[in-house]
Amino acid sequence: MPQFVSKLQHNTYEKGEFSDKQPRNLDETIDLIKNFPWDIERPLTDIQLTGPSVTIQDNELNYLKLGLYFGGKFCVYYLDKDNHLYEYHVPDLDSVSKLIADFFVSNLDLKLFEKHFFNVGNRAHFITQSFVYTLSMWKFVILIALFFIYLFLISLSVFTTKFNDGSLFVTGLMLLLSGSFLIYTLFVYFKNRHLYLQISKGNGQFSFGLDEQHIVTYNKSDIKQILYYAGKGNSSRNLTGEVTVYFKDGSDIKIPNLLISVVDLLAKFKDHTDNYTVPVNFITQNIFQ
Repeated sequence: MPQFVSKLQHNTYEKGEFSDKQPRNLDETIDLIKNFPWDIERPLTDIQLTGPSVTIQDNELNYLKLGLYFGGKFCVYYLDKDNHLYEYHVPDLDSVSKLIADFFVSNLDLKLFEKHFFNVGNRAHFITQSFVYTLSMWKFVILIALFFIYLFLISLSVFTTKFNDGSLFVTGLMLLLSGSFLIYTLFVYFKNRHLYLQISKGNGQFSFGLDEQHIVTYNKSDIKQILYYAGKGNSSRNLTGEVTVYFKDGSDIKIPNLLISVVDLLAKFKDHTDNYTVPVNFITQNIFQ
């Protein structure tokens, strides 16, 4: 009997987050399923692809995932290597054992399953993500391109437009403000270009460093509060905002929005009922302060 990789997903985990990942034989996999805290994690859990579950991967990159379903039932998802998704509902865990055994010998009867016709984005619910965040080069290239477009617009406006005093002032002010913001964003990017962050919703620890040679691992339980500093008039996706994480020992770290959006970052500190697990406060300030 072969060994297939199996892994767990709890109700506090996000898409692509798994734990206890290792090769197991059929008996070990069935024991893993039977010992999973299904009854504890079922209340207040949304029925979806990401949720309390056990996922099994065979050597051909086909996946079988056992999750929760309505009415105390369970849902068995099958994702083949060509990204076709199927699902089948079973009344109890005893009904799952034969499906698992058939999967281990590549003899799963797909006639029992209902095939999904919309197959976009399914694989992300089955594969393991690293949750490592760094500043990508393409963002820097885009900022540089925007800067040169800005210079081009300045030159174009100077040589092709007839200004009176009022329009010259307004145009100059707009170009100055937009140029200042772009230059400031480039400065923030260059300053933080080596930042490293690894964080996921269900893991009680996360790692952060000014570069990959100076990474420190922190416990979420040691956080005193989180403050988000946003520029005036900007949304949570602005590039100049930052999150400051204050720890109970008096230390702090600053995580810029350029590295990870504040929406995505703060979601890492929520439980399965969408409540923050640490104090979070929002402060609006001038972006140049």
